[in-house]
Amino acid sequence: MVDHAGEWDRTIVRAIAMSIQVAAGGVVYSYDAAGQLRLLVIHDKYGVWTLPKGHLDGAETEQEAACREIREETGVECVIGPLVQRICYPVQRKGVWYDKTVAYFLARAEYVTPEPSEAEGITQACWVDPEQALSLQGYTQVREVVQRALAMIPAAR
Repeated sequence: MVDHAGEWDRTIVRAIAMSIQVAAGGVVYSYDAAGQLRLLVIHDKYGVWTLPKGHLDGAETEQEAACREIREETGVECVIGPLVQRICYPVQRKGVWYDKTVAYFLARAEYVTPEPSEAEGITQACWVDPEQALSLQGYTQVREVVQRALAMIPAAR
């Protein structure tokens, strides 16, 4: 399920995607049986702990892509919430450098066992406490996204 509040116009997103790579992902949170906050992290194809994310397919919105990528990489269904942060960084592919922009959304999920997708290059996916989520992050900008998201997550009920 996707919350479309604050959605970028699809035309603008597609135009941006022609000049830079656009991706979307999520800071997925849940509460375990004891009511403790847990965040979903993945071990990516580069051997780095990070958050689930990926490219937009076709005319997908960023929110739709984030939801699909989280499901594809971890098997976890979620509800996409507000934008946490957009980050931009240079990437190299086939000897060509270009900018990649990733929109990270807050995402709520049931506390279920994640299933990492080998096809997506994900070797591990697991729920961790907030401190672990911060310390495991291999990318500085993603660590900042997690920090910002923690301030947005509602208390357990």
